[in-house]
Amino acid sequence: MSFADKDEFASFLSGEVELPQMTEEAVSDALAGFRLELAEGRSLAWLAMATRRALSISIPNPSDSPDRMSNADIQKKLLQLANDAQSTWQKLFEIEWPVDAYLWHYAWGDESDQYDENGMIIGNPGLIDRYNAAVNELDWVATFLRNAAKNVQKQKGAWKRSELRQLRVERGLYLATVFEAAFGDSPTANNFPSDARHKAPTAFMDFYERMVTLAFGKRDMQDLSGVLKEVCRKHAAYPAQFVDGLIPDL
Repeated sequence: MSFADKDEFASFLSGEVELPQMTEEAVSDALAGFRLELAEGRSLAWLAMATRRALSISIPNPSDSPDRMSNADIQKKLLQLANDAQSTWQKLFEIEWPVDAYLWHYAWGDESDQYDENGMIIGNPGLIDRYNAAVNELDWVATFLRNAAKNVQKQKGAWKRSELRQLRVERGLYLATVFEAAFGDSPTANNFPSDARHKAPTAFMDFYERMVTLAFGKRDMQDLSGVLKEVCRKHAAYPAQFVDGLIPDL
């Protein structure tokens, strides 16, 4: 993620650009009834800032998002454009002679003020040359589009679901670091709600769901246990780190 200037970076850090709804008051409301207390030296203002910024950097660019156009659709669109270009080239190449004659006379007439001393038109008309060159280029465009379509990589199986899961793991890793700093407790995950022995999710699972719901407007419950168990394993080995200055006092 890049920024044009310091003011743009400061605007991002303040949450004015990404997730501005994650205010101190909103985070406080979202955590109503949460089982853990903030660790000494931590405040709701800090937690709101840290959570907002951690989730902000997890928002993918449209070109990288799981919601982007699939490679199969990109290939289909390129082939359609190639066929359209080829068809247009073919029609222009095989244009009826009366139409072609009119274009020829139109092009000459457009430059009819170019006469020599004997009253003869000088040279060839530039317009007709440019037109012919453009028609020839359409065939090249069609070939270019078709070759590009052939080069599109195939995506395996349920790629959207796979990438979305990976995005959830990434967000979980960011929130795990914030959670540990905010509450002084290691993030854990259990088998709730599929295991009857677990009557409630762990504190970290609860925190993740509340913050993601606040940030993105919908609950994130699909295989929550599996996703956050992976998060906890990765966090224990390689906890997420943030660039200097993104989350002060982390």
